[in-house]
Amino acid sequence: MSGFTVTKNLSLSAADEISSLVIEVCKRNAFKPISVCVMDTSGHAIVTKRMDNCPPTAYPKISFAKANTCVSTKASSRAYGNKYLKGKNGESVGPEVFVRVLNQITTLDGTMAAFQGGVLVRDKSSGEVVGSVGVSGAAGDEDEYCALRGVMECSIGKQLLTEPEQHSCKTMKDLLIVNDTSLTSNTVV
Repeated sequence: MSGFTVTKNLSLSAADEISSLVIEVCKRNAFKPISVCVMDTSGHAIVTKRMDNCPPTAYPKISFAKANTCVSTKASSRAYGNKYLKGKNGESVGPEVFVRVLNQITTLDGTMAAFQGGVLVRDKSSGEVVGSVGVSGAAGDEDEYCALRGVMECSIGKQLLTEPEQHSCKTMKDLLIVNDTSLTSNTVV
């Protein structure tokens, strides 16, 4: 027994590339200005960026909370919200479940978010969590789309998996280039 653990994390260079790509995806689609936070597995921000004209107070904190939700729960912020804000069949939850999620968020000093825009990032070969990306400022599905595309388009994107794997954004406008193949923005990649 060694007594040590080794944790794999996104590098500063990969985190910076992902955050820049998230912003580029946002611009390509003419979404509202966003803030992006790329986080390591221990819940520390590696890179945080805020686009010009993105409100400086709320959205950087919300993007951090979305990313933190992912590494804290090992799931996307959308999945966390679905777990506590919707029943198994999409029905409304009772107050006891809603109070539980509020208590969790309060216990973590408000650094959790129960809505879309936080994406968990895993190493494809091992399945290990290597970080997360939180985006805030556009509509929730648009935030999540930007995060997913930023991870997929980065230079190590083929080595990574995201949760969720696919987006549900219906307002994107960009043309996607994947594996040298042009795809329409409505093609699920």
